[in-house]
Amino acid sequence: MPELLSAYCFTDLDRLPLLRERLKVRAGELDLVGTILLASEGINFSLGGEPAAIDAWVDYLAAEHGIQALIINRSVVETVPFLRLKVRIRPEIITFDPDLRPGQVPTGKALSPRQWHALIEGEEVQLVDTRNHYEYEIGSFKSAVDPNIDSFTEFRQWALDHLKPDQPVAMFCTGGVRCEKASAWLLANGFDQVFQLEGGILNYLREIPAEQSLWQGDCYVFDDRVAVDHALQPTGRVLCAACSRPAEGLDASGMPPIGLQRDCGLCGEQFDAGRLAGLRERVRQIALARERGQTHIGPQAQPEAAQRHQDWSSR
Repeated sequence: MPELLSAYCFTDLDRLPLLRERLKVRAGELDLVGTILLASEGINFSLGGEPAAIDAWVDYLAAEHGIQALIINRSVVETVPFLRLKVRIRPEIITFDPDLRPGQVPTGKALSPRQWHALIEGEEVQLVDTRNHYEYEIGSFKSAVDPNIDSFTEFRQWALDHLKPDQPVAMFCTGGVRCEKASAWLLANGFDQVFQLEGGILNYLREIPAEQSLWQGDCYVFDDRVAVDHALQPTGRVLCAACSRPAEGLDASGMPPIGLQRDCGLCGEQFDAGRLAGLRERVRQIALARERGQTHIGPQAQPEAAQRHQDWSSR
């Protein structure tokens, strides 16, 4: 069965346009699909393909480009949740603060899933979900604080306003990359004890049995699975065809309930007549594709909304 590999590494990279082309060629040779983000600070990617191809890709990064300290999440999937390969150059592999370089400055203490479990179960810590509100809303750790942010860059001001520098902070995100920057930023701004979940939520779900778990709900993921359960299996959630966020109250195609005033019954967003017509047509095309047996779910089926909310730099 195919596998999905999500990983990141903060390491100095240069000649990015050339590197982009080399990675694109090699991933293509291995029939890997997904998204690769490159920046001078490192690499962040999620790729799907055959297990042997995944192994070859990891070996290639280490042997040819010196990218050896990858933080990896790897899992078996029934279907690769990507349609094509994208390799992009960005100012940062996770948009937060371009002057903050994990690997060059201290970051929080990374805890294994077992260590993390013991910490948040037995000690008084400020347990913080660094993800966006729409991610928190469908699942999080028991007793975790929701910063209620729409963008990761908002976390900095929220932390200054709400967290206590003299008390331990335990933070987590989907795969760990957001916490690298958030923890470095806290340490640089007077926080003494900062812990982070190594490999993020996905690593915890893989390592901790469901009957012992402190995780509640689904985990949002940045691919066509939309969300996974504790067994890392897709839960069948859909994204709103308008805003590309998971929400309760959507039909199977992701169409939100629209009122007489062309307003969304879930969030209140107003639609003009043209946009609403386009939204309904896209949903109709998705339904037709599904009837033909084609896989058109999640962000890949909603390119306009995905551009706003599936940007990998927000992971």
